[in-house]
Amino acid sequence: MDYDLFQSDDDEDILSAFLEATQKQKAQPAELQVQQMLNHDDDDDVNEQVDYDDDADALDLLPEFNCSGRDTIKTQNEFPSNGFVRNGYGLHLRLPRTKLDNLHFDFEPRQLSVCAVIRYLHGETCKNIQKLFAAVAGQQQLQSGAGSGSGCSWYRTRRQVTHFYHLLLHNDNDIDTRDNPAGTWSQWPILCPSVLQLRELLNSCLDADAWRVLYFAEHSKGNECQSPGYHLYHGALEWRLLDLCVQRKFQADAATHSSYHSQLERLMDDLVMCCSHHYRSKHSAELLHTSAFMCRCIKELWLILYQEQETESHEFWTRFHRAMQRHKAQLQLEGNNSSASASTSASTCVSALAYHEFYAWLRLNLARLSAYGRNGEQQTKALPGAVAAPVAAPIPAQILQTGQLLRQFLASQPQEQQRRVYLCLLAPLQLHWGQPDADVLCQLWESLHRSLNCHFSAAGQLEQLPLTCASGAAYVERYRCLLAKPALEDLNLSSFTLFALLLGRTLQLNGGQRGNQSQKLLGRIFSKFSAAKLLALNESGIHHVIELFLCLLLSYGDFPELAPKLREMLLCLALEKLPAARRLLVAKGHMAMLLLHAQRRQPLEDYVGKLLAQLATVRQDADVGAIYANSLEGIFELAEDFSRGEQLLVSPWLTHYLEHSGQAAQERVWQALHLLCERLANASNTGNMSMWEALHQHVLPQLRAQYVTGFSSWLPKLAADFVQLERNNGQCKLLESLLLGPEPANTAASAQLMLHVLPQLQPPSVLLIQVWIKSLVLLTPQHDDVQALTGYVSQLEELRALGLDMAALKDREPLCAFFGALGRRAQREDAVAHLRMQLSHKFHGYVQHFEQWLPAGSARSSSLEQQQATMARFYNFMAIVIYNCAPLAYVRSKPSCFFHLAMTRFLLTTQLQAGAAPEPRLVQLVHKIWPVLLQGIGRLPYRTDAYLVRTLEQLLQHWTPHFGFSTNVKLVARPFAQLLQADAAGELSQFVLAQLASQFLGVQRSQAAPHVGLILAMLQQLAVNLEQETQLLTLLQAIHVPLLDHLMFVGELEPSRVQVLTLYRHLVEHSLFQRSTVVRDRCAADLRALAEKHLAHCTYFYFQMLIKLAELAPMLVAPLFAFVRQQSIQVELKRGAGEDLGIRKCLQRLQQVLHTNGLSPTTN
Repeated sequence: MDYDLFQSDDDEDILSAFLEATQKQKAQPAELQVQQMLNHDDDDDVNEQVDYDDDADALDLLPEFNCSGRDTIKTQNEFPSNGFVRNGYGLHLRLPRTKLDNLHFDFEPRQLSVCAVIRYLHGETCKNIQKLFAAVAGQQQLQSGAGSGSGCSWYRTRRQVTHFYHLLLHNDNDIDTRDNPAGTWSQWPILCPSVLQLRELLNSCLDADAWRVLYFAEHSKGNECQSPGYHLYHGALEWRLLDLCVQRKFQADAATHSSYHSQLERLMDDLVMCCSHHYRSKHSAELLHTSAFMCRCIKELWLILYQEQETESHEFWTRFHRAMQRHKAQLQLEGNNSSASASTSASTCVSALAYHEFYAWLRLNLARLSAYGRNGEQQTKALPGAVAAPVAAPIPAQILQTGQLLRQFLASQPQEQQRRVYLCLLAPLQLHWGQPDADVLCQLWESLHRSLNCHFSAAGQLEQLPLTCASGAAYVERYRCLLAKPALEDLNLSSFTLFALLLGRTLQLNGGQRGNQSQKLLGRIFSKFSAAKLLALNESGIHHVIELFLCLLLSYGDFPELAPKLREMLLCLALEKLPAARRLLVAKGHMAMLLLHAQRRQPLEDYVGKLLAQLATVRQDADVGAIYANSLEGIFELAEDFSRGEQLLVSPWLTHYLEHSGQAAQERVWQALHLLCERLANASNTGNMSMWEALHQHVLPQLRAQYVTGFSSWLPKLAADFVQLERNNGQCKLLESLLLGPEPANTAASAQLMLHVLPQLQPPSVLLIQVWIKSLVLLTPQHDDVQALTGYVSQLEELRALGLDMAALKDREPLCAFFGALGRRAQREDAVAHLRMQLSHKFHGYVQHFEQWLPAGSARSSSLEQQQATMARFYNFMAIVIYNCAPLAYVRSKPSCFFHLAMTRFLLTTQLQAGAAPEPRLVQLVHKIWPVLLQGIGRLPYRTDAYLVRTLEQLLQHWTPHFGFSTNVKLVARPFAQLLQADAAGELSQFVLAQLASQFLGVQRSQAAPHVGLILAMLQQLAVNLEQETQLLTLLQAIHVPLLDHLMFVGELEPSRVQVLTLYRHLVEHSLFQRSTVVRDRCAADLRALAEKHLAHCTYFYFQMLIKLAELAPMLVAPLFAFVRQQSIQVELKRGAGEDLGIRKCLQRLQQVLHTNGLSPTTN
């Protein structure tokens, strides 16, 4: 249709009418105009004339669509104030009046009442519509001009068309003709053909191809947009709406008029087509978060249609369903034309699925319009993440046709992803906007129950098992959270999961009551589960059954009625008839249901008994037992008085599980049992007593064993719980048996146990001090548990009597402080024998069973460094005790005393005495404590007590050879050097060094004893570093004679001979030796004694030794020459053979050596 056809042929008539209307009004005096008004016979005519000048109750604006961009679901924007809905425009309402001054025409308001002017404006309106269509089609030459202002012309063009409709709607009585100035209702037929012509023009232009171009013409700039497509799109929406308003206003029977309904259906078809084009631009997953309305303007038009027919027995939905059927026919027609070469059945199936998906999407978005009131405002604002509430009652399911359309969708054989999307689009209608429909759930169940063993994997995903939960508690928590979500829109959930959640939410909406719909659903579900079908389920099927049952139990109101049925169904899956993987899933399902029983305070005896019976049939399967054990804590936490059968869970299966499970699994069980004991300690009744008996019978033996070998931090807590429970039941032996029994592998277990017990009861002070000392030995004073224990110990009367407090224990090593104070107390002058005996008895109570303190299993739990540190502290502890408390630690003829046990178990073991080499680390530990240990023994009667003498000799004999672990001689000799320095009297040092010399410097058949090199190196190091004369004298008194004996009798080629001479040279060259006459006299006396002893029988060896000494120390030997000569003469006389030539040669050789060194031997 060419817009030139609308050129007016009566321009002269328009001009004359225009001039007549205007000039006549201007020429009349004001008084005449008033007189005419007063003389008018019809009051209505007067009102009509006043309305031309006074529209006080009319709108100040003309509504129009002003786009704000894409419509979204998340942002619930209200409709603009200048829109149609907010200003009372609707097909069901009396339209508001508008001011003619707001109409943008080149005429005055009174001139707009001229019929010829209206015809002229009608023609301009038709031309403007064609201009917009031509511009959109690409006819840019039709634009009025180019440049930056051309965009505004399209808005002006669209607005003129819209204002023409507003002019028609202003007031039908305002229309006047030249022949009938008054104007009546009968004048509408004059303009009706023009309006019909305008409608036909729009209908002919707005075809499917036009909407395909226009549907996306939204813009966030609104009417400032310069695109002709934008203005044509929003103008078409305005014109279609206003055209319906015109028909509704001027046709008395518009509600039943065929043309009105035809135009209404055409508008709905166009809107559906726009939404369909919008749907095609989206992926299925995007539909859940995308509005079906391209912009807020088309949404507003949908709302007007929805509210216009909502009051008429839901006529809107009837028309909507008819529109969708017409759209379906159009799609089928297009599909037949475009898929002639493709498979007919496949293309038909795909198009049907897309149609139903689009149908569900648009239906949901239209149902959401019920949240808006008559004024376009949401009546109930939604919280974040929630759904707005509908204003009216939920829409009946038969009106929405949810069941019928779902049946058609399922018949089209949808894929998994399509099912998920459809269910997410269906769920809001089922749960929020519409009334719940049991038929929907029944259809879903009939479709899905056949596929229980399927994975329900979406296209493109790997085939895998459903996402099973780790435990029964995780199952319950997962589906409780899913049921609590405000909306079902997670496409990661399978279609079966969505169905189960939809079923549960529907039951919740029904209040969980036993209604007809609920019973119908449950009947359908139960009828599909026979024992044979349950046993035929694979892992996926079992998972789906579990989630279905949990959703039912979490949603159904009458739990005691439903739970027995479901658990009996699940018990049909007997564990002995299932492979391992399915057993685990079934066990998780049972634990989930058992947790729900505990939450709802239901009896557990029957259920637990059957579960344990099934577990016994599979020989207490460890994996199944682990699932049972993981649920214990949750069940115990929910128990109130343990009277519903919880004690059955503490039975032989739990003992078997603890014996055959790993540490991590045991941790969870100990934690659950700790919670159980805490609950038992807070109350007492018959249920608690039966639970305590079960714990004592099945758990305590395992706890004793695990306390010794385990390393869990829960074991001391649980042991303390049992001590408390035992005390409540009139017994108190468990604590001592745990603390005095085998030492736990966890070195901190005793301290932790004591700390957990102390707040509830006060153990004996001796036991507390023993645990404290043991913790100091096995741990460190800085350990948290030790520090906490020290705070308790410092408050004891025993420590106060020793003068110890917290400050004294912090100033130094607590072990040294304690045993030092104890030793000083025993050595006080007022400490009589009876008091010392009491202190010794207490002391042995403090260190009772110390030989068991080193844990045998420490190598499995701790690093090598930790083991070595513990071992070092233990040996240091023994040295500290023997040094400070030797009179208390040693009890003569008592094998169980501390001293004897320390020697036989650790320092003089049978293996060591048999010649077995100790560990290198142990040698270093003994080497470190050696001087302290010897000094402690020195405080005992080691010279008169045969046991002590033998012990000291064996210590030197068996340990000294192993001290050569380093090539650093100074380090090796350090213990003896420290002993020599610390022993002011020199008595102990002389005894020790004399024992060394006698044991290692002896010579047999000219052969040196083993380890003589080490001993001589140590003695040489001692001699070199001497600082006091008394130390040198002590050293010589101990080793001088053995050294000379060794020098006399050892072979000439023995390395030790050279070492002895080197040692002697260091001795005689020492400044102390050269300055001290006492030392030299002592050496001379030893040489004289050796002459008297060996000169008669070992003449040669003695002179060889003396000659070597003369070479090293001529000043020492020269004064002895006369004595030696005299002794030689006495030897000759005793022999009776006259002068001995050998003796004379030796004397001559000795004299020559002395002369060679510049000394003359003394001959008198």
